[in-house]
Amino acid sequence: MLTKNLNSNMLKIIAAASMLIDHIGYLIIGSGIIRMYERDMPEYLMWYQIYCVLRTIGRVAFPVYVFLLTEGIAYTRDWRKYAIRLGIFAVLSEIPFNLMKYQSVIVWGTHNVFFTLLLGLLTVKTAEFLCENTVFNKTHQYDLFFWLIVTTAGCTLSIWMNTDYSYIGIILTVFFYRFRYDRKMQCTGGFFWLLVTLGKLYYIGGLAAAFLLIYYYNGARGSEKGKYLFYLFYPAHILLLYWFYCLIF
Repeated sequence: MLTKNLNSNMLKIIAAASMLIDHIGYLIIGSGIIRMYERDMPEYLMWYQIYCVLRTIGRVAFPVYVFLLTEGIAYTRDWRKYAIRLGIFAVLSEIPFNLMKYQSVIVWGTHNVFFTLLLGLLTVKTAEFLCENTVFNKTHQYDLFFWLIVTTAGCTLSIWMNTDYSYIGIILTVFFYRFRYDRKMQCTGGFFWLLVTLGKLYYIGGLAAAFLLIYYYNGARGSEKGKYLFYLFYPAHILLLYWFYCLIF
């Protein structure tokens, strides 16, 4: 029987493995092997089923990362340094992201998931600032209004920038943060939000696994050693997969 013994490092490792599997499915299977066969061929069906399984496993990563982002926002000593760190890795990851999705170094008008996480953080901190600043909100009677306005602005900016997961990630970030003291609400609401907005029923297993992991998070940070490796893993593994993709196709 599961107990709440998953710390943040364990969640990061699981999410990283999930993301790797997802990108193998997306790039190697989806952009490579599947294109070698016609849709009516039995080989196509077999590889397409493998593709769906890998992409389903990959759905564990994003909600776990967003959840850990909101935990970081709540407990970091300096959210500005956190934002700068996300921004740096967003820039570093842009070329690998473009190579994986479009097989091109420069693609204008689309951005990787680090930008989504950064916008989510800025959305939360901006809404908090407006709610807590007595110049704007002396009695906190406008809290909901400010959260709605700032979240709408964050969603609009993510759509304009065409970030990975776009407004879906911004709303999930705000939802996780607003309900950070109610884990059951986080898991239930987050699960149905992603199931509906991602629009693929076969994702249900991966999403269920993601929120089960989140539910059993124990609130502990784990070791600080190698924390930047988790950031670096995103662009590094994409570059490695793209090299392998170019090697075999």
